[in-house]
Amino acid sequence: MKKTEEIKRTWKAKGKGGGEKKIDSYRYFYDKGCVSCGWSFSDAIGREKIKSLDDYKEFWREEVKKSGLNNKWGNQGVHQLLDNVHKGDFIWTRIDGEYYVAEVKGTPEELFSFDASKDATENDCSAQLKVDWIKVGKEDEVPGSVSVYTQNRSALSRVDNNDEVIDVKGNQYTVTSAFSAICTNSIKKEDIKTPDNRSYLFNLIGYAEAEDLIALWLYDKYGYVTVPSTNKIGTETYEFVLLDGSKNKDGSYTKSRKIYIQVKNGNNILEASKYTSLLDSTSEEVWLVSTRGHVEGKGKPAQIKRFVKKDDDSIVEENHDINEVLDFAFDPKKRNIIPNTIKQWIDLFF
Repeated sequence: MKKTEEIKRTWKAKGKGGGEKKIDSYRYFYDKGCVSCGWSFSDAIGREKIKSLDDYKEFWREEVKKSGLNNKWGNQGVHQLLDNVHKGDFIWTRIDGEYYVAEVKGTPEELFSFDASKDATENDCSAQLKVDWIKVGKEDEVPGSVSVYTQNRSALSRVDNNDEVIDVKGNQYTVTSAFSAICTNSIKKEDIKTPDNRSYLFNLIGYAEAEDLIALWLYDKYGYVTVPSTNKIGTETYEFVLLDGSKNKDGSYTKSRKIYIQVKNGNNILEASKYTSLLDSTSEEVWLVSTRGHVEGKGKPAQIKRFVKKDDDSIVEENHDINEVLDFAFDPKKRNIIPNTIKQWIDLFF
């Protein structure tokens, strides 16, 4: 395995500039072919003398010291951009609900530019790296690591820390970076080699895609439909809630059934006792899924378990195999319902 800094990584630029983060800098990103993390020092004297990355770092420290701020270079988004982003990495941003990706084709020293013009200053984008943005699409066309990453309060955040690392022609990529590289034509999809085992699909998709796949499988198998508003960060015991969408011939819904689901995409062990307390009535179910681990219950461990409460308050568990989900995912007849972020990895197995 190569050193961490040689792995091609993925970042997300928030694109909000100004002291109160109210400037839509991402519009400037695309128009001018750059990415920035603010700190333009609009009122400072001598900005026009900044010619190199070293000049900027020195200027930054001097201006921060003059201002009396307690900021340190190593704690800022601009530090991430100019020190921690490496050649070969990828950066994403979102503009009006659509996502764009750029490959970092040189070192920060090579790509750095300081633009003291009025336009760059007003957009808080004076300190910038030059990149070429490629439009990818809306949320359903980008990895969940990019679209649903929530801890990106800073101007620039790495989004693929938990990704699998894969080898592509001797280079190390996170899965999100490999996806990004395909989008930028840096690699071809067929360059990624997969083992014969279909379960490797779960190594290639993220946790958000795994949740989507399980939800779609349950819809296909039982007619369960997801309630989007229930997908909340604060709900630790379940990812989201589904309802039984099966109908009678007259169009009325057959059951009033609520389904709670917990999905872990990895080698996780889930203890049923931590989740079955969600069952308050016989019209509720709990599904626990560990794609590469297993679920512990009263019976034999399984990768998928379904729990239902009976009239006598006892809880019955039902085992399912992860191959049921993979059969669904790889079924050509189901292809049109599979999101592109999953489907493109499935294509690699054929």
